[in-house]
Amino acid sequence: MFRHRVLPEATVTIDEVTTTSGAPVGYSVEELARKVGMSPRNIRAHQARRLLPPPVRRGRAALYDDSHVRRLDAILALQRQGFNLVSIEAMLGVRASDDAPDGLTAMLQRLAADRPALAHALTRHGVIGRTTDGTVRTVRPRPLRAALDLHRVRVGTVPALQTLSEVLDSLRPVADELVAAVTARLLTLAPELVRSDARSSWADLDRETLLLTQGVVNVLTEAFRLAVENQSEAHIAELLENHLDADVCLEDSTVIDNG
Repeated sequence: MFRHRVLPEATVTIDEVTTTSGAPVGYSVEELARKVGMSPRNIRAHQARRLLPPPVRRGRAALYDDSHVRRLDAILALQRQGFNLVSIEAMLGVRASDDAPDGLTAMLQRLAADRPALAHALTRHGVIGRTTDGTVRTVRPRPLRAALDLHRVRVGTVPALQTLSEVLDSLRPVADELVAAVTARLLTLAPELVRSDARSSWADLDRETLLLTQGVVNVLTEAFRLAVENQSEAHIAELLENHLDADVCLEDSTVIDNG
């Protein structure tokens, strides 16, 4: 056994330091998990998402160092602030930003300055993100553009983005329940998903986890899109007609001459 030491970052790497017995200094995934208060499974998942750099390989050993500890501490701190992994990917430079037009980038900068609470909410949902120098950038362009497209029916930028933020707030607990329910149902209907004899390594399990995640996302996204499309046209037409009728009644009542 050996004591863990903090390595001077500028001059020493994990490859260069060994114990007196010749074993390299560092943390196994189990030791790293205990140190940061996270499960080994979550650590491997962060590696698969490229949020965490891979460990250093020394023979059969996979070792982590204090840079991995700092990165995981940063991820946990952001999660405690309410940021999801998509947002964290953007903030840590893992997820590439969309090549947004200069006008859109400038608009987002103004939004962050004038409406910081709204910008924070959109960041928390992974729609926009910030670089290390504070620049606001687009992370998920599709929902952002969908909201901004409402200008075609004379909906301003702030109301559109406020609506997007509130919709995401409402959908978050629903999404949690649906993801859990759909995944559990898939595991029941397709028990081969949990067969261990089909996997030869943690890398296989990580790959299958990512594929299953994307599959569930695709099914839920398309099902929700279909359900909304099936219900929207009649409901929106009725609501708009009711509002128009109310406006007409109000206008009519204002021009009555009792004379």
